[in-house]
Amino acid sequence: MKYVLLTGASGGLGIALARKLLAKKYFVILHYHKNSEEVQRLHDEYPKTSLILQANLLEDKEISKIVDFIKGKNITLDILINNAAIDFNSNLSEKNKETFLKIFTLNTIAPFLLIKNFGKEIEQKKGCIINISSDNTLGKNDPRTMEYDVSKSGLNMLTKDFALKFPNAHINAIAFGWLDTKMNDIPEDIKKYINFIPLEQATEEILELIHSKKTGIIKEVSE
Repeated sequence: MKYVLLTGASGGLGIALARKLLAKKYFVILHYHKNSEEVQRLHDEYPKTSLILQANLLEDKEISKIVDFIKGKNITLDILINNAAIDFNSNLSEKNKETFLKIFTLNTIAPFLLIKNFGKEIEQKKGCIINISSDNTLGKNDPRTMEYDVSKSGLNMLTKDFALKFPNAHINAIAFGWLDTKMNDIPEDIKKYINFIPLEQATEEILELIHSKKTGIIKEVSE
């Protein structure tokens, strides 16, 4: 059985991916920050092959809590999926140092710390690390999401750098286009004009990358 740490498991993509991984007999550690309802329901359905882990990825001590929790269970990870992320859609006048630091800390620094802590053991097991990025980093950026775009660009670079450090850990990123999740916060009357990537397709793309022997790539999946 392969062990997976999935951050942001309670969100739209996270819960869809967690469900698919569990159905395929992976053991999944379901990380969440605030919304426990969905992960609890999934854990109740798969009590023998899942664990629930609450942590605020903005706090260094909470990252340490994740590491201690997993090691305390004598689990050695095969797969790390850095899915948790936050956004800040605003005019330039509302952006400042604090908004940049918050987005960058969760979207880039938290994955950095998790890969730093688990990269060596994943490499020893010839597993994989997948960073969930955005096609905003590939020419589809928007000044209103400047902090998010910068943070995901940093995540792409982490992917490439850690792929050199841990070549057998198969570290890749997947840059999605629009996913219909709560993060988007898009009015319903505007959604009808957007070509969203179905969550079923998104999870299949991630599974394909899990089985890939490539490393250091940024895979674009757009509408």
